[in-house]
Amino acid sequence: MFSISTEAKVGLFVLVALIILGYMSFRVGEYGFGLKKGYCVTAVFKNAIGLDRDASVLIAGVEVGRVESIGLKDGKALVTMRIIPDVKLEKDVKASIKTHGILGEKFIEIESGINGMEYLKDGERIRQVEKQADIDKLLRELGTIASDVMEVTASLKSVVGGEEGDANLRAIIKNTRDLSESLKKTVQRNDEKFNIMVDSLQNAAAEMHKTFAALSDITERVNRGEGTIGQLVKKEGVFDNLDKTVASLQDITAKINKGEGTIGKLINDEETVDNLNASLTSLDNSMAGIDRYISKAEQFRTFLSYRGEYLFDRGDAKSYLELKIQPKEDKFYILGIVTDPRGKRTTKEYTYSDGTSREETEWDRNKLLFNAEIAKRYKDVVLRGGLLESTGGVGIDYFAYNDNLKLTFEAFDFDADRNPHLKVFGEYRLLKHLYISAGWDDFLSNEGNESPFVGLSIRFEDEDLKYLLTSVPIPK
Repeated sequence: MFSISTEAKVGLFVLVALIILGYMSFRVGEYGFGLKKGYCVTAVFKNAIGLDRDASVLIAGVEVGRVESIGLKDGKALVTMRIIPDVKLEKDVKASIKTHGILGEKFIEIESGINGMEYLKDGERIRQVEKQADIDKLLRELGTIASDVMEVTASLKSVVGGEEGDANLRAIIKNTRDLSESLKKTVQRNDEKFNIMVDSLQNAAAEMHKTFAALSDITERVNRGEGTIGQLVKKEGVFDNLDKTVASLQDITAKINKGEGTIGKLINDEETVDNLNASLTSLDNSMAGIDRYISKAEQFRTFLSYRGEYLFDRGDAKSYLELKIQPKEDKFYILGIVTDPRGKRTTKEYTYSDGTSREETEWDRNKLLFNAEIAKRYKDVVLRGGLLESTGGVGIDYFAYNDNLKLTFEAFDFDADRNPHLKVFGEYRLLKHLYISAGWDDFLSNEGNESPFVGLSIRFEDEDLKYLLTSVPIPK
């Protein structure tokens, strides 16, 4: 009969307490565990980088809902928010994605609309959205500025530091003192120069008086009709020539209206206009193709995770380090390294002097195990297959409660001499990047390797890794 040790009992008690605590947290909050309250509204953003499911929705700093799902619609992010029943949103509200601090979690802020306006109903969309600030671009610019400052500081250090720099500083101070003395003497001699400057200003005023007198004489000559400007003002023939010029411009305009000449064809010929429109349409299609290519690139996602499992029967831990590459929403690849306390199973054949031979199974504790799987998702079910712990195998995952709960069954290491390695466990998302799990490993083992276990996982997406890496200083 199977008996559970004291350590296993303590572990199971802690696991049950965590599950009850998580359940009570959901029951006490606005949202029940698996219970959908309130109504849903949607908003379309150009991008939703860093925004996660279950992110807060705030009005005036007060939480009024959560992000329920994030999807893709026409190359943009379609965000579905569940709002608590007591809060009503006017149809002219504005939604924007904000950040707590520079590298904090993302949330959605809603600005209230005009009181008395019609309210949004379940499933309707918020039309006014605000473009999200590009934090990555800001951080890159700050990084460039910081590098420039460091270079300037290093240059100053090389100039000022040491005995030579000290001598340079002393020379600068001495030159500054000498300059101050020179300025003082210059100011003392300014009285004589000031008098000379006043005389110069008086002479300039006299010259300006002569200039104004000359301008007055020119004005009188214009009034008498003398010179080119005078003739333009006094003689009527000049205005006749201007009338002829205006008539010529009118004649050119009439020809353009009739479709004569290059400009006339461009304006009046429909075939020319159609050709121009066709060229512009071709350019628009090319730009649309570029947008679709960029949209596909934004769908590519990667995840890095670590999971540790404590095996109660062996009193030791089993570790997994995995990289998940997801080129599409319903398809992904898994590459991983596994450290098993037993090591890697190998089968060797021994031949004795009497001619008989025998196969023996050995375990190499220094060997690493590898995972290499391909997976396909169908709604809430994921089918996996490939290399599991360095042997062929398959797996199936079932997701529930907005992907916060995952139930997994795996089968691998098939051998005719022993039962296959079967494993079943459940994993629950406790925090944004933290998961807890519990299950039974190798539960059909006929070699005494079966063991219950509890686990803890940490998982980061590519955007999280980007923020973490940009916040780490780069040594020079």
